[in-house]
Amino acid sequence: MPPRRPPSLLALRAFEAAARRLSFTDAARELHVSQAAVSRHVRALERDLGRALFRRLHRAVELTPPGRRFAQELGAGFLTIQRAVESVRGVRTQRLRISAEPAFASRWLVPRLGDFSVAHPQVELELETSDELRVVGRDADLAIRYIASGSPRPRGRVRHLFSMEGVPVTAAVRPRPARWRQDGAVREFRLLHDDNGSAWRSWFEAAGLEGFERARHLYFTDYSLAIAAAERGQGIALGARAFIDPELRAGRLAHVGHTRVPFGEYFLLESRERATAPQREAFARWLEAQAARSATPGSP
Repeated sequence: MPPRRPPSLLALRAFEAAARRLSFTDAARELHVSQAAVSRHVRALERDLGRALFRRLHRAVELTPPGRRFAQELGAGFLTIQRAVESVRGVRTQRLRISAEPAFASRWLVPRLGDFSVAHPQVELELETSDELRVVGRDADLAIRYIASGSPRPRGRVRHLFSMEGVPVTAAVRPRPARWRQDGAVREFRLLHDDNGSAWRSWFEAAGLEGFERARHLYFTDYSLAIAAAERGQGIALGARAFIDPELRAGRLAHVGHTRVPFGEYFLLESRERATAPQREAFARWLEAQAARSATPGSP
């Protein structure tokens, strides 16, 4: 039996871009084609592979497990090709060390990093995730830091990225109960925490509600665990839109009430080393553009 013809390179490129952005529309803009063309390429690829690569949701798409594995390997392959091209052109690969807290890295930064690698294949990123502070210039070239509301702004070479607000979220159900539009509906749920309870106390105070002490509570040491528990219907968490937008768009999480409470702000801290200045500037400009695109909407 003759070997099967490999999939179309155009179809592979369309899928990789759509998987990286989780949007056929954004992939079409990147590739300078129509959204319909991206959709046709992806469906042709799915037929060729005999596997569904995406789940089509209302106003959103998400990768299936085979699609996620395929996207990771395909993305690495395209990046290798790009680096090979840059190598032939004589562009040297340069490393940039980045420090970020685990929640920011996993829920916001990593899903977007593919775009930076595509635009800057000559920059090799080294991402360290830790809640411990790192010395910028010695341990990292760039550090993304969360500063709680009311805390002093960091010193040095600093760029503001975005502010964070918390709004109650829980597992989405359809139809959404009318009472969920009221803040008081929060008291029907177990409160999920990723701190000592101060965030929820602030929210109850901002909403003008009593009942925090009488509520049921479940404490975690990691933000992502609290959100995962909320998504599975184990209670209600204070979610930041910038971190949970995929779950909201896919209909896995839903807002309850309308009161928001300030969490804090994210800043980018830079070293002053001349050797990495061009790479730092490229990453900082890209990060600022991504932060502006994901700015929290004015209402749930």
